[in-house]
Amino acid sequence: MTRLPLRAAALLALPLLAQLLAAPGLAETPSNRPEDGAFTSQVTFRCERGAVVPVTYVNLPGAEGFAVVQIDGQQIAMKQVASGSGLRFRSVDAERPYALHAQSRAGTFFYGADDNPATILGTCEAD
Repeated sequence: MTRLPLRAAALLALPLLAQLLAAPGLAETPSNRPEDGAFTSQVTFRCERGAVVPVTYVNLPGAEGFAVVQIDGQQIAMKQVASGSGLRFRSVDAERPYALHAQSRAGTFFYGADDNPATILGTCEAD
């Protein structure tokens, strides 16, 4: 079995994410009901310096979680990665290395290499 490079896999996943986020009719389909294991949820983080960061979480049965983050004037697709506590997401695009760590209603946004990212928004709370 040939594995796709991460960037190629992310590019293939983006149309699915866009369809899930853009089509209001999906909220009524069986594949988007929590009892089927697939659902989306949206939160808005209000951060220091008045920053507002909308996040849409996408959960599909049998797949890792995804998030689409609207930050710095861009939509950043992220995949869920291992976390000691809470939820941690990392950009699927290595050229835009954003990350989100969320626990309860608190969130922190990072930018940079995974081994030493800089905190860009450290005091965020979800509505």
